[in-house]
Amino acid sequence: MIAQPTLSTGDTLISTLRHGLTELNRDKRVGGHTDVPLLEVGRQQAEAARAVFSGTPFDRVISSPLQRAIETASIVTGVQPAELIVEPLCIERFFGRMEGLTRPQVEERFPQVVYLQIDHIGHSLNPPGGESYEALRRRAEQFLDQVLAKHSGRRIVISSHQAFMQQLHGLLWGRDPYDSLRVDLLNLELNQFRLDPRRKLVEHQTVHLVPDAQKYASF
Repeated sequence: MIAQPTLSTGDTLISTLRHGLTELNRDKRVGGHTDVPLLEVGRQQAEAARAVFSGTPFDRVISSPLQRAIETASIVTGVQPAELIVEPLCIERFFGRMEGLTRPQVEERFPQVVYLQIDHIGHSLNPPGGESYEALRRRAEQFLDQVLAKHSGRRIVISSHQAFMQQLHGLLWGRDPYDSLRVDLLNLELNQFRLDPRRKLVEHQTVHLVPDAQKYASF
């Protein structure tokens, strides 16, 4: 079991969980709304994460509607897919016509795409037909407001995706949409945020549930 923050009366614990490995991650192709299941190694990652997560208390599990998030949530928490709260607001960023492509393919087909390069990761600012970071941040705000309206004072697990959770985390940390991109998330990374009754962040911890996830770093 993971060491847990001590909750005071009215505190909310938001635990975000990035899904396990998919073929899109492995092949360094843009994912977005493209709905693919976990690879077998992704399921193995989730099983390993379940052993670490086992015994960790929670009250609700919310998942993106994409297969990779649902599978991960169910394996790690033990909650059956039919019992998860499936919420479209926490789906991954939509990358439009870039989805399924590698960066070299994007640069060849859509030379107008501009990237914000942070270390080794390129963040596309204007995916053709896709979702801007400003729009993604607004969606993350709507999601967070909904979660706190419905589940305040509980322990909530959210199974979702890299770009969406960067914006959700940015809201919780008070960072702008672009500064939020500086913190990468690995597969099966768990981040826990303790909020007081006024929605103020009072404690945060990161737990890498799979120690070798760095082998499949973001791109």
